Amino acid sequence: MSYTGYSLEQSTYAPPEFNYPPQPSTVGTAILLVGLFIGFSLSASAETPSLMARSVAIPAVITLAISIFLDAQRGLRNLFRVDLMCLASLYFLTLVEFLFPQEDFDDWLTLEQTAKGLAIIVIGMGALAIGRHLVKPKPVYSKWLRFEDISTKTIFQIFLGAAFLGYLYMLLSVDFDIIRMINAMMGPRFSEPWTRGIYGGWNTFLTELALLAFLIPPLAGVILNRRKDLSNFQLLIVFAIFALTMFKGFAGGTRNIFAAYCATFVGSYLLTLPRYNLRNTILPLVLTGVFFVNASYHMLEFRTIGLRNYIQNQVYESEGVRDTLAVDYNLNSLAIIADAVPANHDFLGLEIIHWSLIKPIPRVLYPGKPLGLSVSIEEIAGVQGYTLAATYLGESYLMAGYFGVIVMSLFFGAFAAWWNRLALQRQSAYAMTVFALGFFVAGITMRSMLEFTTLALPVIALVVFNKFFLQK
Repeated sequence: MSYTGYSLEQSTYAPPEFNYPPQPSTVGTAILLVGLFIGFSLSASAETPSLMARSVAIPAVITLAISIFLDAQRGLRNLFRVDLMCLASLYFLTLVEFLFPQEDFDDWLTLEQTAKGLAIIVIGMGALAIGRHLVKPKPVYSKWLRFEDISTKTIFQIFLGAAFLGYLYMLLSVDFDIIRMINAMMGPRFSEPWTRGIYGGWNTFLTELALLAFLIPPLAGVILNRRKDLSNFQLLIVFAIFALTMFKGFAGGTRNIFAAYCATFVGSYLLTLPRYNLRNTILPLVLTGVFFVNASYHMLEFRTIGLRNYIQNQVYESEGVRDTLAVDYNLNSLAIIADAVPANHDFLGLEIIHWSLIKPIPRVLYPGKPLGLSVSIEEIAGVQGYTLAATYLGESYLMAGYFGVIVMSLFFGAFAAWWNRLALQRQSAYAMTVFALGFFVAGITMRSMLEFTTLALPVIALVVFNKFFLQK
């Protein structure tokens, strides 16, 4: 399977039309739903919370794999879809760790609590899978989402601009001392000199510009396919900035951010390939997956003590490191929320949506902006001193129970299908960069929908830049 649609010499990119619209297999979705139902049914007879979770995790991953295999029958390009990113991310955040022994987990929850948490996951994944079928796969004809091709030189200039603005606040905080900046990256979380305060001020605008750093990986993926158009010195600059960005993501210890870097880089690279074959498509995906899984293990170990202490003290060789895969144990948070709401706390309703919408607005422009939700997940769980993640499923349940989980999952599934339409027509490499950023937004939104509007800002920036500058 191969195609040609991109000339390096002419610096143009014109991907061919899909032989079939990029869309999920209906049969594949049905199989996934059956797998989720079987898994949840089997969990009722399990003797421990970890075995209950494994009863769902195994059939869910098997049927998800079958669903992806059926999607691949329409061609490898049909796998570059945002809805698949959503499902894979959600599974990774909630169930993947239970494919491995988790004996300590049995001391955290009761069987009844675990059943409630698993119900949220099964309902959420099922509704998400169904929601992606609610939007017909047809091209987007909006003038705002039409992107003409631009030269590699212009892409390189955009790359440099995104890097400068994305790192500006960090550089200002260390007086433009790059060595000091890298050294600070290796410290414990939230100890960096550029850490944002809770209230924020005018400098909040600079911290928001840091979101432009998320453009670096996908633009680097495009440039990799256009490397013959640039000099060796320019390529060296691109490599250095990209490597610094990946290191920042790794050293920060936030795995969903690092996953976004990996996904958008490999996504934009694959979407702008001159031609497809198994080697240049499957191999990068496999290597990226192996790289991320190994990096993720270490990130979980050093995220509180910092990469520097982790290396200097050789913590990775101590007995204190985990001997099994662990992500965030979001099932624990989901179970606690389901057990406490509405028994001990009322549903928050549209407060969740309201906070999601106003979150990107700097406090200096909105003095009355609340500090957060009226009741935090940590308060519900009765913990202090650290934060708990519950994925968008927990936030949706906190909003309106199982009904909220169903509605928000259907919405995100449909929105992902709508975004997939951007790749349906002949578009430029710039368009594929915008499209690839959808993977970044989708992946992190699965962890928290409260980040959705903030994470969409880099995408909006590229759309606005195209509309008012590139099109002229």
